[in-house]
Amino acid sequence: KVCVTIGEKDTDIVITSYQNNIFIIATQNGKCGTMVFAEKDAKAIGTQPTYSVKVLMGKRDDELISLVARNLVTKVAPKSLLLGINLKNLNMKTAKELIKKIDAYKPS
Repeated sequence: KVCVTIGEKDTDIVITSYQNNIFIIATQNGKCGTMVFAEKDAKAIGTQPTYSVKVLMGKRDDELISLVARNLVTKVAPKSLLLGINLKNLNMKTAKELIKKIDAYKPS
């Protein structure tokens, strides 16, 4: 667990690595928020890999949350990702900050 500043707010990030997936929670109020599952698809289209993102619970219409999950799963591939995200003001700037911070603290 690390505490970082994202969007001028203290943010707790917890990263737990399992054999076949990674579980990440990024929260500014101690709750898991929207839960998203992302994984690399078994079959790629052309030479580029494709990824599936599914909101399990929470905000289903927030494209930024899906963008964060898709971006993170590409960085932690070949594992799948379960992401809990609860940021008070999620916008493109805070999404980029979050991805950068998680990438810096991810397990190797």
